[in-house]
Amino acid sequence: MKIAITLILAMFLVHPDAENLGSLVYNDLTIQIDEIEAEAVLDTLAQELNVLMMVYWAKDAGDGCEREKTVSLQLRNQPAVVVLNRIVQQLGSEEHEAAWQLRDGIIEIGLKNKLSQKQFQRIETYPIIDLVFNLKNFSTTNQRNGTGGIESAVQKQQRIDAVIEKITKFVEPEVWEQNGGPCTITNYNETLIVQAPNFVHRQLGGYSFAPTKPEGMPTRSVQFNGDRTSVTTHNN
Repeated sequence: MKIAITLILAMFLVHPDAENLGSLVYNDLTIQIDEIEAEAVLDTLAQELNVLMMVYWAKDAGDGCEREKTVSLQLRNQPAVVVLNRIVQQLGSEEHEAAWQLRDGIIEIGLKNKLSQKQFQRIETYPIIDLVFNLKNFSTTNQRNGTGGIESAVQKQQRIDAVIEKITKFVEPEVWEQNGGPCTITNYNETLIVQAPNFVHRQLGGYSFAPTKPEGMPTRSVQFNGDRTSVTTHNN
């Protein structure tokens, strides 16, 4: 009986970030602001979306977003995730860019050097073949060796090294250990083991869960590519 109850409960479990992602993807907003302080803008956005939001404000120079930094933005009928992304882009500086991410049911906003720290990281695995497909837009170089047949051990390692090089060059370059950052990427049996924060993982594999969708709305999907965020509506 206990096993049956556990299985039934598991069927109804929802990812803790699905609701927040749904709020960002399925709510369209119009915003017209000019030189409004960041703290006020984000407070209003959190209230409008009815979400929990944690902003890591600066205590010392370079360790957080500046409360007094002003935001200017004009968008009409855009998904909230696009609005949030455009706001966050204005919270950083030339030295330290800002990012947002989903974690434990909260929308977190902070400088990338803050969100990349150990306590924000998690480990995910990615089959090399999947990443080759996902990273195809980063380069127009033909990756096939042109010889056909079975890969040698050397060719296989070269292919893996090329994938890792592309990731560390094009996906948040400053966060990787190879470039002096705190995040790691290693290969084991043609599977990459990546220890990084959410805002990095979503660029590699998207989200493993669907955003909570309001009843009656067509399905939407979201794609993250660096600082660009796009939402597509699918007419069922």
